[in-house]
Amino acid sequence: MNFPVNDRKATDAVARLLEKSGGQADYLRVIKLAYLADRDSIIRRGVPIFGGHYYSMRLGPTVGEVMDFVCQRNAAGWTEHIAPRKGHKLTLTSPSTYESLSQVELDILDGVVEEHASRSTNDLVKWSHKYCAEYEYVFWGRKDIKVESILRAGGKTADTIHRVVKEAEELAELDAALA
Repeated sequence: MNFPVNDRKATDAVARLLEKSGGQADYLRVIKLAYLADRDSIIRRGVPIFGGHYYSMRLGPTVGEVMDFVCQRNAAGWTEHIAPRKGHKLTLTSPSTYESLSQVELDILDGVVEEHASRSTNDLVKWSHKYCAEYEYVFWGRKDIKVESILRAGGKTADTIHRVVKEAEELAELDAALA
């Protein structure tokens, strides 16, 4: 089970990742940092920042919706803050107020950027292959990564995993009802 994605938070979170990365970054790097921030948030708080569907892909774990937003620029507020991708680069055009993000979420995003600042994008891909235990190598296509796998990799108990999955299911039902 996965949590529903929040488009506005996703835009604010990517804008924050870009701001803390100097205003511009390789889109693959941003996608990896987004996954790592959500992973950290799920393990620490039981809820993601971005939400969405997590996948193992050839270049490591990813949040599917963030990949879509990077390519399609269709998340709420995206065009107001993030320029169209040019080659491999994403550029922040104007900072967000980050109103949709809590201080804890901002701290997680900032911490992920800081932790991986010295790694090149290629090194970050290799690092995520090695240190994200829920990741499974995929030569072609993608394979689902469930929240349960992330929590198990983070050393959480069966009771905690059950509670978080139940919360994700309830949020998904509410999201579907409000859609």
